[in-house]
Amino acid sequence: FDTAQNKFVLVPIDLGAATDQLFLILYGTGLRGRASLTGAAATMGGANAEVLYVGTQGGFVGLDQANLRIPRSLLGRGEVNVALSVDGIAANVVTVSVK
Repeated sequence: FDTAQNKFVLVPIDLGAATDQLFLILYGTGLRGRASLTGAAATMGGANAEVLYVGTQGGFVGLDQANLRIPRSLLGRGEVNVALSVDGIAANVVTVSVK
């Protein structure tokens, strides 16, 4: 939260060195009932993002999580949309910023 602007602002994700791997963890509900991991698909800025895990979060009853590998092709793209679907059902699109 930026108190000077009185609003939430995106903090860009720094992808780091070319050898670094970064992951985005999304939280929601209704993800755990998937048929298989292959039924989950994600894009970030239009690029395919590998879905590594979709299921229960483990620490909070009813909370699910999805782990995505952030594509290096997003380097320098700024704000990008993140879209996740599980068994053909789309979650709400969210926006992240990539440095």
